[in-house]
Amino acid sequence: MRLVFSPTLCPDALLPAVLDLATTAGFTHLELFRAQTQSTPVHDDWSVPMVRAAIAAAGLTLSGFNIRNLTGRKADSDERNLNYNLRQLEWDIHLGRALGLKEMNTRGGARTAEAREDLIEGIDKLLANVPDITLNLGNQKDNRLQTVADYQAVLPQLPDRARVLLDTGHLLAANEPILPFAEAVADRIGLVHLRDQQGAKPVPFGQGDLPFADLLGILNNADYQGPLVIELEDVDWAEPLPAVIAAREYVENLL
Repeated sequence: MRLVFSPTLCPDALLPAVLDLATTAGFTHLELFRAQTQSTPVHDDWSVPMVRAAIAAAGLTLSGFNIRNLTGRKADSDERNLNYNLRQLEWDIHLGRALGLKEMNTRGGARTAEAREDLIEGIDKLLANVPDITLNLGNQKDNRLQTVADYQAVLPQLPDRARVLLDTGHLLAANEPILPFAEAVADRIGLVHLRDQQGAKPVPFGQGDLPFADLLGILNNADYQGPLVIELEDVDWAEPLPAVIAAREYVENLL
């Protein structure tokens, strides 16, 4: 398992600053977001070749790309329009492929039967249209994918290239039991986002409710060899650099 830097630590930083922070903190891999952070590769001052060159020059490898959510709706009007939403996601997927990736991450929409139908149909169509990629489907509080039961209703209807993005921060925020969740989906996990919290409040790694050692044991037993993304958000206990170094070292000592 390899540790990956997440720009959630510094959402207002542009890409050059994020790359510098990641390397200074001792990481060799990072992931990016289509939205949510200012380090997005979708920027007026950056082209795809420039982004790839900057990441390479920093000695880093891009390991993941968080694309827009599959909500089945138009973001500007909340109108149900799955085809419109799929065009957005397919654009994001091709951007990820241009950045050298074969895996992207997304999430679902609202907790409705309609959103579940759109998620199943939409993921199936995306994987059929772009046959050389994998999509990691992330859990999130109040999202169509929040509980084990949500995944058990969806995954059997999707190709194996639809995997699980296990996000510990969102599990803790939703008060979902982490270890039973991980055991239930262990054979389909494609990515893990690690964030320690006390309920919904982010805290330094090892000071919250996340059972790190037990979770890593489940991943090892499932022969998971993928990324462990070190996610820190709303850091108010230290400066960003020492906070993320401490988090990285904490996980490294458990591996």
